Amino acid sequence: MGTGSGSRTISRRTALAGGAAGIGALLAASVIPKARAARTGGIEATDLEVVTVTPTSVTFGFASYTAPHPAYGPLRPTVPTLGEVAMAPADDPLAVQDPVGSAAIPGPAGSWLRPGMPDLPVVAASDSDTGFHLVTVVGLEPGREYVFECRCDGVPATPGLMTTAMPGSPEVSGRITTLTPPPGNHVTTIAVLNDTHIGEEKHGLILGDFPEAIVQEPGLPPFPELMLAGALAEIRTRGVGHVFVNGDTTSEARPREVRRFREIMDGFGAHGVDWHVTRGNHDRPHVPSSDPAAGYENHPMLPGTDDHRDPWGEMFVPRQTMWRTDVGGLRVLGLDTSMLDESGDRIEDAQFAALEAELAAAPERPTLLLAHHPVTAEAAFTNVGSPSFTLNLDHSDRLQRMLAAAPGTFLMAAGHTHRARRTAGDAAGNVDFVEFGSAAGYPGGYTLIHLHTGGYQVNFHRTGTPEALHWSSRSRWAMYGLNPEYTLGATAHRNYVVERDLSGLA
Repeated sequence: MGTGSGSRTISRRTALAGGAAGIGALLAASVIPKARAARTGGIEATDLEVVTVTPTSVTFGFASYTAPHPAYGPLRPTVPTLGEVAMAPADDPLAVQDPVGSAAIPGPAGSWLRPGMPDLPVVAASDSDTGFHLVTVVGLEPGREYVFECRCDGVPATPGLMTTAMPGSPEVSGRITTLTPPPGNHVTTIAVLNDTHIGEEKHGLILGDFPEAIVQEPGLPPFPELMLAGALAEIRTRGVGHVFVNGDTTSEARPREVRRFREIMDGFGAHGVDWHVTRGNHDRPHVPSSDPAAGYENHPMLPGTDDHRDPWGEMFVPRQTMWRTDVGGLRVLGLDTSMLDESGDRIEDAQFAALEAELAAAPERPTLLLAHHPVTAEAAFTNVGSPSFTLNLDHSDRLQRMLAAAPGTFLMAAGHTHRARRTAGDAAGNVDFVEFGSAAGYPGGYTLIHLHTGGYQVNFHRTGTPEALHWSSRSRWAMYGLNPEYTLGATAHRNYVVERDLSGLA
């Protein structure tokens, strides 16, 4: 019933959902050995995260470090441990009460002490070579609350971030409720990635060479490439046939980066059929003088500019051009929100006109929009880059008024901030505005959108290949460990269900 990504997998056929009898059978079976004593002479188990929550599964992330530990600067090494997840339904008598009916006693963050009763049954384990664990428990019941504890060599894992240590967070309470799937029939599932940054060599830079960057270890493949390839392999394994990469596909749209991104994506399928792509600010046209060795000068000058070259646009979509594709009854629209020489964004009049005409032609049709930059006022004033980092507010207002006039538009996805966050629309209350986490750096993954006739379900998945988890354990320490505080986001911003009439999908 449980899986540990990239490591030893342990399966239990006795379902957790089976109530007291099921939990009792698990406890009596004792087929999963007790965690061995710490192999390192003392560890700290922390960085507990509820990464993914679906109707039938929960994925946990946690890690083990030397304890006590010296100051390691921007990187803090993990130590190998046996990672375990202990779990039971919260309404099971064995999970919440002792034999005489007294309530369970909350223990340390994520743990539950039951007087006179054995510990929660271990239902999944991962023997990680890095100490950075990603463990999934499957076979759960939709809409049911569970209590859990994650452990490294028997040491309970605690939250390592202020984000996950907030009162009421599942990491603090040790409780999580699985999602209730949207009503109606499942129609299709699509995958969205963003900020793949092919060609990037230094992760976590903000300005110049500050702060100290996280770089890949010698001899290993470039981290953006292994993260993208790993994500695509998992998406294919999950049976998802349509991928949308929502901007910042490259580091600086150097011709070799554009070609390499295309090579990796072509391994998944055909551009314009199986996968589509929007442009991000890192994919914008460049002038040859910005990087004389990049090869920009081998491409024609972009019309209307002094000396800008656009190898990305030549390979994929011309600058400031909207594209459309259909996935069954779903209409997907991609916008280019990039500027020529800045990280902020805009939508030029011709693209606005194309969008308005497309929406007006079928305003009720279920529609999902993709643009690299966030568009709401809330996104503008809550991101660390200030409003100049998002769509300018005049264009945002114009865009949202168009979306408000097209009631079939239900979701607009962005990247750019590298964070997981839902924000409230301003003029378009009919649209779910959401930013998805980065694919290349922490939290390192992709998002699946499961579409039903009665709504949709959004789930973020951390890429779980061994190589990806090894990189995630390093990129976790970007910006001196502060990066996850901003990018991880709340569990409910990464995993949620919206009920809505999407019968037009069928």
